[in-house]
Amino acid sequence: MPRVAFSVGELSGDILAADVLDHLRQLHPDLETLGVTGPALQQSGCQSALPVEALSVSGLTEAIAHLPRLWQMRRKLIQTFLDWKPDLFVGVDAPDFNLGLEETLRGHGIRVAHLVSPTVWAWRPGRVMTVARATDTLFCLFPFEPAYYENTSVRALFVGHPLADRLAPLEDIQSARRALGLDPDQTTIALLPGSRRHELARLGVVMIQVARRIQTVSAPVQFIMPVAQPAFRPLLESLWNQYGPAQPLSLLDRDGPRALAVADAACVASGTATLEGLLVGCPMVVAYRVSGMSAFIASKLLGLKVRWVSIPNLLAHECLVTECLQEEVDPDILADALFALLKDGERRKAMRTRFLSLGDELRCNFGETVARELDQMLGLAPECA
Repeated sequence: MPRVAFSVGELSGDILAADVLDHLRQLHPDLETLGVTGPALQQSGCQSALPVEALSVSGLTEAIAHLPRLWQMRRKLIQTFLDWKPDLFVGVDAPDFNLGLEETLRGHGIRVAHLVSPTVWAWRPGRVMTVARATDTLFCLFPFEPAYYENTSVRALFVGHPLADRLAPLEDIQSARRALGLDPDQTTIALLPGSRRHELARLGVVMIQVARRIQTVSAPVQFIMPVAQPAFRPLLESLWNQYGPAQPLSLLDRDGPRALAVADAACVASGTATLEGLLVGCPMVVAYRVSGMSAFIASKLLGLKVRWVSIPNLLAHECLVTECLQEEVDPDILADALFALLKDGERRKAMRTRFLSLGDELRCNFGETVARELDQMLGLAPECA
């Protein structure tokens, strides 16, 4: 019976891997699996060699402090997988950890696939060659990514984005607003400052100040903001009372796509939320700000080369949505950009139309597509890997 090993570096990758594994089991009911797992992979029947929490670190300083432990952990995992002798190894995202693991296993004759291309199109372009050394097949979530690997030995395939398979614009926005306790006919703005505490500190206050400015120059507007963790709710309520307009803020637990889907427009921190906004058809203004030191490291030391930071603009190959970066993340600048979008109904309509088209390009039945490709890899003779 075939054996497939997985390594996920965070919970988002765990969900992707579980989706793929569920489809792969339909092709191979007798499949044996082992890996670095989160709850989704375990629920899909993957035996855990290590919980994903053991790899979870955040921030440059914390990552450096944990490097000795992570290197030791990777050495143990390599031996575990070599002893288990999988027919195929699948690394999911987490390139700084997984690519080294993959390269070693591949050197021992194990076929390797990597799911989710590193952002070589944005920074550290030299990772293209690292990926090529580490893996046989690379699964790319965006259609512009395979081109970066054309001059390498890796087989880079666009397989669509899993979010596109489950997110789409609402058919009845008014009913959805009523269900959330919102006025179904009032102009609605979503504010998405990010899902981490430091993002709330960096962007949350600014976006709440934006709401206050919008309310002073616009007809009545209602605001909705998703809350990534229940522990953040008191902080956001306090910030709203201190910096926001004199009206309630609707907080929505852990459902950014729903907040975006019911909104006429949104102010969104650059990241996955911009893709979610595109898929549900929400016109947006994008904000992106990191510390001065992080910006210097990214641009000078790590080769930051991307022209745009938001996913809609990267997919469209043009400035489809307004991006306010670094010093432009200012309440007045963001409020002006968002108010201009609210006033321009034709621009919002055109943006939604383009969003729908771009979203359709990303809908490729992700889990089924990846599983089918992995099935082909399992059918290869070892010497052909």
